[in-house]
Amino acid sequence: MPTAALRQRLPILVALTISTSCSAFPSQLRSVNANPETARIISDDIPRFWVAFDKMTSAGDTIPLRVDYLDRGTDGLKDFTNVRWKNARTLAAMIWPIRAYYASVRQNTLSVASLEPELRRAYRALDSLYDEAVFPDVYLAIGGMSTGGTTSERGLLIGTEMFTRASDSPVSVLSLWGQSVVKGVDILPAIIAHELTHYEQKYSTGVSNLLAQSIREGSADFVSELLTGHTINETIKAYGDAHESEVWRDFSAAMNGSDLSKWLYNGGAVTTSTTRPADLGYYVGYRITQAYYAKQSDKRRALKDILQIGDFAKFLQASGYGAGL
Repeated sequence: MPTAALRQRLPILVALTISTSCSAFPSQLRSVNANPETARIISDDIPRFWVAFDKMTSAGDTIPLRVDYLDRGTDGLKDFTNVRWKNARTLAAMIWPIRAYYASVRQNTLSVASLEPELRRAYRALDSLYDEAVFPDVYLAIGGMSTGGTTSERGLLIGTEMFTRASDSPVSVLSLWGQSVVKGVDILPAIIAHELTHYEQKYSTGVSNLLAQSIREGSADFVSELLTGHTINETIKAYGDAHESEVWRDFSAAMNGSDLSKWLYNGGAVTTSTTRPADLGYYVGYRITQAYYAKQSDKRRALKDILQIGDFAKFLQASGYGAGL
């Protein structure tokens, strides 16, 4: 647990390396909370979105989204806009063709504020496991069905529309990638935990090759599982477990290169012609991290090592992963 002296030094400024996947801001200093109870969970943008949605008449009708949603939005929504859909015109073009799906998740999105106790439980779990934990605010917003979560200097930015699927949601209107990633509200704590892990990661070397980036993402899945009992990639995990030797053989041949296209952020490449899921780099990074954690007798130290990796190749070696495959 953070010391009393640490809790008094609010806000804490931490430097963090960010990538272009879950996180999109460059490395920078951020103001965050040292106490999980003082971090805010903000869902004010969600009802504003639905005011704008009800006024839209076409894909080119951008005024409602701009005036009623983006211009009146929280600072977190403004950051989300800057790093993802950029403006009301782009967002409207994303939403209008699949508006039937959006309409189906309205009530679920409006109810996410009631999940605050469960979301905060993930923060408390990290507080109990990691002495250097910090706790950013969480902004629950609605985007263009393109990003489940990212981070900015404001906090965690969550695309709630992707995690509020209803039993009758018409998923057929979504892209194949969209159909594969939308989930019900039960996954939200794991999403928060995954993005929270990215906020905690402090790496002394750049996240430049496939191995490093996969460990960065996969370790976020592993820590999410520690905190909530779930990851955001259960389907990928099931496939990886069933094809682990094959996946590792292909990954190890490519891991020192910079080509991520077959392993990470390749959801757009998913087609009906293959059973291989996208983003298997998450699985490999998860398994490497899991193996490292299992080998360490001091679990608190192991978690710190995972969040503060200095050399990704040495981390892989220390994990022992792949030796028996």
